Amino acid sequence: MTALVMALYAEGRTDEGFLPVVIQRTAEQVLAHRGNTVVDVLEPIVLNHTIDLQFRARDERILEAARRASGFHALIVHADADYPTPVRALQERFLPGQTRVDQARVARELSVCDHLVPIIPIQTTEAWMLADHAALCEVIGANLTAEALGIPAHPHQVESDPDPKRTLNSVIQRALAQRPRRRRRIDPRSVYEPLARQINLARLSSVPAYAQFMADLTQTLIALHLVV
Repeated sequence: MTALVMALYAEGRTDEGFLPVVIQRTAEQVLAHRGNTVVDVLEPIVLNHTIDLQFRARDERILEAARRASGFHALIVHADADYPTPVRALQERFLPGQTRVDQARVARELSVCDHLVPIIPIQTTEAWMLADHAALCEVIGANLTAEALGIPAHPHQVESDPDPKRTLNSVIQRALAQRPRRRRRIDPRSVYEPLARQINLARLSSVPAYAQFMADLTQTLIALHLVV
């Protein structure tokens, strides 16, 4: 059996709780639908912990992540758009790093990962976490409608939220208000990983930025001859 080995360079520690599982599940889904062989998809290895301390410029950080991911099938590079479209983040926070990696590969200066895949949520990753109301309610222990929680009923609308992180925190607080007083404390970070395991990828695929990531990942899997 082939094992798909990926790495993730993410922007923040909270992203590390949500994105690896979503990336793994997405790859599994693409392979299940279009794969031409049996593949065991491993959860991506997070590379952040020391890179950000050692390198100041983002293109240098991506290059170092690609060096550490040498021999892996793919390196997923995360950059929140912090903007209504992904264009600026792609141009300023992904492509310069991709260029450095390509240059190093051509010059044979470093052994680097051959395939870089951008993952660029609009605004922040928390927008994706608002896409599946039912999964979110199950994880936080709520029994409220999307309207009562203050989130869009349709997943494609979540990217219009200018501050999804604040919205997610507000949703959690509203859910906690339904609990007995002694059970109203929760660390918002504890929601990220279980929600990543339960969120409905069909609903998430209605979010344009996630759909783009799935398309980019699919192209990489095609290049790796794992899907057709």
